[in-house]
Order: sequence, then C-alpha cells, then structure tokens
Amino acid sequence: MKKLLCSAIALLISISAVSAQRELGARPTETGGPLMFEQAVFDVQDYDISIAADPATKTIKGTTVMTARTVIPTNVIVLDLDAAFAISRLTDGVRDLKYERKAGKIWIWFPLTKQVGDVIKTSITYAGTPKEAPRPPWVGGFMWKKTPNDADWISVALQNDGADLMFPCKDHPSDKPATASMHITVPDPLMGVGPGKFAGVRKNADGTSVYSWRMTNPIANYSLVFNAAPYKVIEDKYRTATGETMPIFFYVLPESFEKGPGLIAEQKKYLAFYEKYLGPYPFRSQKVGIVETPHLGMEHSTAIAYGNQFKYNEDGTDWLLLHEFGHEYWANLVTASDWRDFWIHEGFQSYMDTLYTETLHGKDAYMKAMRNRQRGFKNKQPVAPREPKIAYQVYMSEPDYLNSDGDIYGKGAYFLHTLRYLIGDTAFFNALRHMAYPSKELERLTDGRQERLVNTDDFLTIAETDSGMKLDWLFEIYLRQPKLPKLVTAIQQDCVSNCKMMLRWETPNNMPFPMPVDVVIGGKTQRVEMKDGKGSVAYTGAPPVVDPDGWVLKAM
Repeated sequence: MKKLLCSAIALLISISAVSAQRELGARPTETGGPLMFEQAVFDVQDYDISIAADPATKTIKGTTVMTARTVIPTNVIVLDLDAAFAISRLTDGVRDLKYERKAGKIWIWFPLTKQVGDVIKTSITYAGTPKEAPRPPWVGGFMWKKTPNDADWISVALQNDGADLMFPCKDHPSDKPATASMHITVPDPLMGVGPGKFAGVRKNADGTSVYSWRMTNPIANYSLVFNAAPYKVIEDKYRTATGETMPIFFYVLPESFEKGPGLIAEQKKYLAFYEKYLGPYPFRSQKVGIVETPHLGMEHSTAIAYGNQFKYNEDGTDWLLLHEFGHEYWANLVTASDWRDFWIHEGFQSYMDTLYTETLHGKDAYMKAMRNRQRGFKNKQPVAPREPKIAYQVYMSEPDYLNSDGDIYGKGAYFLHTLRYLIGDTAFFNALRHMAYPSKELERLTDGRQERLVNTDDFLTIAETDSGMKLDWLFEIYLRQPKLPKLVTAIQQDCVSNCKMMLRWETPNNMPFPMPVDVVIGGKTQRVEMKDGKGSVAYTGAPPVVDPDGWVLKAM
C-alpha cells in the first residue's frame, strides 16, 4: 500500500508539472483572435505543403497550395505568413495573382468575384529563415538541434504561435482543412515525419530525400509540422474498442531504439484508458504515431511529439505521453472553435490525467491529486471568456503574458471535478463521453466526420442533458469570470446539544450559487443543500467538518 501511495504521489508531481507556473521569458506571436472578414469568407479544404529544410543554414524554402471553398462572395482573401519569409511567386495554379503583404498577412485579389461554392486555389512559393523557438514548446518556432551522436535533428512546435511561422495559411482554429499533405525534403540520412499516413519517399541526386505524408481527417494548423532525424521506426499494432487493428509507429532516435518498445507498451495502456471513458481512438484510419523530439512534447495529431526522455514514474507511467496522447481527443477530435475555449483542450485533458491516477491507485489518490491542483490558481482572468482571444491571452496570465498561468489547465480540471460531485458519476461520465462523441454513430466514423468544432456552451448543453439539471450558474461563476466563491460558516458558541452550523456562499457581484456541500458529523457524511446560496445543519458534539475531501472549488 505504501509503495502504491508513493507511486501515486510521484504521478501527481509529474502531472502537476503540466500546469505549474513557468516564467517563459518570452511571449508567443499572435495566433487566432477576432477573425477578419477577408478570412471568414472562405473555408479551407486542403493544404499541400512542400518544405525543404537545410539545417546547415537554418533556412527553409517551399510551396504551399491551398484549396478552399467560397462561403461569402469576395474578390479578396487574406492569408497569414510570417514576415521572415520572402514570397517569390503567388498564383492560382495557372496565372499570377495580385497580392500585397501587410504586417504578417497576405492580401490576395482575384480577377473576378468568387461566388458562394466557388473553388479558391492559391499556390505560394516562399523562402527564408524561420523563427527559432525561444522556449519550446510553449513559445515556439523551429529547433535546429543535434542528436547525442551529433546528427542533425529538426523539430517544429507552433501551437501558441501559429502555423504561419512555417507555411502560409488561414491562421485560426475555426478552420481545419479536411485533408492535408506534407512533402518534407531533408538531407540524408534524416527521415522527415509528418501527420497521417506515410505516402512514400523519393531519393534526390543532391543527397536529399523527400518524405511524403497524407492526412485524410481534418487537422489543426499547428499539427501540420514535421520532425526530422536519423529515425529508426518501431512498429506495433493495437486492436481498438471498435474491433479494428491499427498500426502504432514510434519514430525514435537510434540511441533510444532499445527503450522504444517499453513506451509503446505504455501507449497501449493509455489507449485502453481513453477508449474506456471517451470512446474509440478517433484517428484509427490513420495511425497512432509517436515522434522523439528535442523539446518536451506536443499534441500533433497522429504524430505526438515526445521528449520526456523515457522518464517513468514508479508505477511505469510516462506522464508526458499520457497527457499529449489524450489530446487526440481533447484538441484533435474535439477542437475549440476559438482560443477563448482553450480550456476544453487543456482542462479536460488535465482532468483525464488525474482520472488516470484514480484508475491506477484508487479514489483517495485521485482526491489528493485534485486537491493539489488548486495551489497554483491565479484567478486573474476567466477560464472561458466570451470574446474572441489570441492563444496566449488565455494560455498565459495577464498583464505581461510571460508565464503560463491562465488557469486553463488546473482550474479547468477542478471545475470538472466539482461538476462530477454535483451531478454524480453516472451523469458526469456520460457527459464526458458525449462531449467526445455525441452519438454512437459518430463513434463508428473514421473519415473525419467524427470531428467537431465546439465551445463552452456545447458542454453546458451536454452536461444539462445528461444530468437533468440547470447548470448555467455553475459555468458562469467558474468559467466566465475569475473570482472563486467563498464558503462562510458560523456555529453557535458554547453549544453542547441541538447545535446548528450556518453556511452561506459569498460570490462576486452576488452571483447565484446554490452549490451543496458535504459535511461530516460524527463520522458520517451528509450533503447540505444550499438553496439561494444558504444552508444549515444540526449537530451535537464536535462541529461538523465541511467539504473534507475538497470536492467543491472555492477560495482557500
């Protein structure tokens, strides 16, 4: 028992690192935010990205072909591309198009107005020295590193900074291309790894090779990245909850090859865990992919970036892989339509991290792990603001945005913990699964239609439906504004028998908060209802202990 508890604590410490304060010392570039009209007028269908990376000069060159469909008539669109790159040609695939660059954006004009349903095509050839990541993966860009054996090792992380640091795109989370291809040219003996299925390699006469990948499910822009190294490939298989056998690939440095099978064995445990609670792995038509990287990690769909250096807790858990792989559900299957709802990615996944503690070590370990999360909350800004946001504005804390304490990890997870208490396990776990897959039909799909763009109100509707309760007050106080409710208690002094404890909630701006709480009287637990934010309980002897397990998120 003691060993299990130690393992649980070790896991807790590791998981807490995901949400702990990090003084990053740099601010990411802008990605997301209010969507321009000239970007809202089209819907991206496909990116075909060709990139040649030269580690000797730390430069890239390439061509990106975007295919989109017009949703509002327009003769002008806007794409994003970092100012570090020079454009040598911009066409519609046949003729040159008029364009102008302004502050990291490309304004592109068509000869005639595109009508609703018309296909838009742009082909942009560009080159330059991309931004190097100052603090990857949190403040991202390119990484030009060396392996332990001094081979070139290239990696890219763009979640908080935007995919326009690598290729021209519509840099907003609301528009995931339905399909995407990557053609990665790197010097031999490097192997370029991208999302989706491997589509072949072509050897060039100049000592480089082109590695092609094709993703046939919608994919977030920031997952359209690549890693390159002299990788060796470890292949395995997994039988999913729906009965398919799908491949697992681990692209690992030669120095780490012997350690690779152990990580895949852990990966299979995580697959079983997520499928139990959330439904079938969403991208079983593609692959489960893990890529060893020089940075800590990132949730790149079907090519999870892994840089935890095979550091396991005593129970064998690799917290980094558990967390990043879980984003295949919370980020890649279920995607926030605006960064204002970033907590749906990080808060939901942080909750799953802690739920895994319960799976391994039981309820007591889960409760301790969740209580520990509350220590780092800043409560400076809403977890889920209603207005559109740039990614770093919700990921990081105001006013300087130089640390990662926007509360979307731990406070988001604790909100779900409190919701579980309020509506009960059956309704809560039904709501989790329905947030991942609203219907059994969606669980069977593998062609991309299983994916959804969502916001916080979607989860409110799902939770209310599965619980049969009105929950808007709960979402308002925990997610829409930053301050926590405070529980005030009062007892009769010098009381021996027939005593009473009075309880009331103090809330910002007197917001309604009829949250019940558990009290322990004489070793027995009872729930005290708090209609209108007030309640009372009778007792004899020692005063009741209020919320001893820490179910309810409140001011300390």
